[in-house]
Amino acid sequence: MFDSFLNFGSAFNWFTPLFAFFLDFLFGSACDFGIIAHAGWDRVDIKYLLRSNDIGVWGMMYNYEGDILMFTVRTKDAEFAYDLLASVGVPIEYSPLGSNFYYD
Repeated sequence: MFDSFLNFGSAFNWFTPLFAFFLDFLFGSACDFGIIAHAGWDRVDIKYLLRSNDIGVWGMMYNYEGDILMFTVRTKDAEFAYDLLASVGVPIEYSPLGSNFYYD
């Protein structure tokens, strides 16, 4: 019940997607990633992992259902980001390099 209330309330958050679109425009060519939420990796972990490897990341938000964590990286960093996420076992739901890839 409480999760449904939070999901409903987050539907009115217009600032986060607007800011992400602004950053997409600012940084130019960008690629979107989605990982399975609540699979041991949260926003802080993903952001730290990517930024500590010199990959800029923005637009960290959950989808409406709250089961996918979405974020954006520069196109030039997409392949490295994908390889990095896969190498540490992040469950990638979709990426610019393919979809439905799961790594143990």
